[in-house]
Amino acid sequence: MKGRRVIAVFIVSIAILAPGLDAQQATVTLGILPFTDAKGKALEDGAAAAELSAVFARYRFIRQVERSRLDEIIKEVELGMSGLVDEGSAVKAGKVRGIEIMVFGVSAATGVSARAVHAETGRVIASAKVASAGEVRVLGERLAFDIETYLARENVRRLRNDSPSIATEFWVERKGGGRLVPGKANTLKIGNSVVFRFRSNRDGYLTIVDIQPGGDVVVLYPNEFSKDNRVAAGTLYSVPSESDTFEVSVSEPAGTDTVVAFFTQRKAEWLDRSKLEGEGFWTVKGPERFAAARGLSITATGLKKDEWESAVIEIEVGR
Repeated sequence: MKGRRVIAVFIVSIAILAPGLDAQQATVTLGILPFTDAKGKALEDGAAAAELSAVFARYRFIRQVERSRLDEIIKEVELGMSGLVDEGSAVKAGKVRGIEIMVFGVSAATGVSARAVHAETGRVIASAKVASAGEVRVLGERLAFDIETYLARENVRRLRNDSPSIATEFWVERKGGGRLVPGKANTLKIGNSVVFRFRSNRDGYLTIVDIQPGGDVVVLYPNEFSKDNRVAAGTLYSVPSESDTFEVSVSEPAGTDTVVAFFTQRKAEWLDRSKLEGEGFWTVKGPERFAAARGLSITATGLKKDEWESAVIEIEVGR
């Protein structure tokens, strides 16, 4: 819209912790299998896996399994004298032993790559590639970032509550037409402008958090433009509102975007403001990115189940 600033929202990775809410997960158990060559044969030189393990040791949300447990898996999944590793069997064996994420690496003439596989689903949740063995540290940092983003997103999905006495409506409108709602297959394209809408049948307080495809996080509401997050029953709220002088547009990168609205009937300090910074929409401070609470903490202890509700909208962002 003419005369309105356009804000492309993007920020920082976190995992959301909620003391007293049993569903939240603060760490993951991870195992690194020996790297293989391009043909899938395990390498005798374990330097790459060892360096990757040293990188992961810097992150508190990653718990690496003991070498002895990994040795058991290796013996179980190597295909006889060939030394080839059966990844599917390795994932299953890891799951049985309580390993949540299995990391597989390949070292070849074309570079070094690695993938993190979620043992429960068999889904690749992180992948990265570097040009040489001298860049394994960078490889590990990229994997750790993506793994933490996955953990943050899963925590948000688990942080769900449906109060029998609270009826909320939460949706995203695409400028030019289209409504995105919880529980549906929603899509947006980079460059689309959007408006977030919310309404409740009760007076209360609203917080909207967006975990973006790159793992970045933005607090959409409250914000510097609307610091008071009180909402009145039956009133439709919009971010941005008609009186705001900015628009919200979808920016790079492509991928899955998770937007969550939390509504409470009484005031709850969902956000640790000391770990947020920025103008307009608040962001997570860089030094807090890999702290134990990972930048943003939900401390809504004391809330009864009938006093709060949440709604999650998953959006696939494409180009």
